[in-house]
Amino acid sequence: MPARPFWATDEGGHDQVGCVYTAQGMEYAYNVVIIGNDLVRRGDRWEARPDASEDSTLNSLSPERYLQYALNTYRVLATRGTRGTRFYSSDQATQEYLQELLPPHLP
Repeated sequence: MPARPFWATDEGGHDQVGCVYTAQGMEYAYNVVIIGNDLVRRGDRWEARPDASEDSTLNSLSPERYLQYALNTYRVLATRGTRGTRFYSSDQATQEYLQELLPPHLP
């Protein structure tokens, strides 16, 4: 695997997973965003669950404050793909919401 600054552009970095810190400022033809259990959809709103975050600098925030960071983080990740982005949520209810919201994959 290439060094951190090159993981997204070096061929050896293909099939690697990045995070918001390594994806900022980068653009890819195709992108996948995996929404973890730190951000779930319940009814007509997003809910933050900071205790489910893997980011130790943020997981002690209140849910209200964490929500701002989570939405911004996933927005940054969602806008990296110039030709297409796929979304997946590890939370079943959120995944169902995404499938209703987004058009089916086009060939």
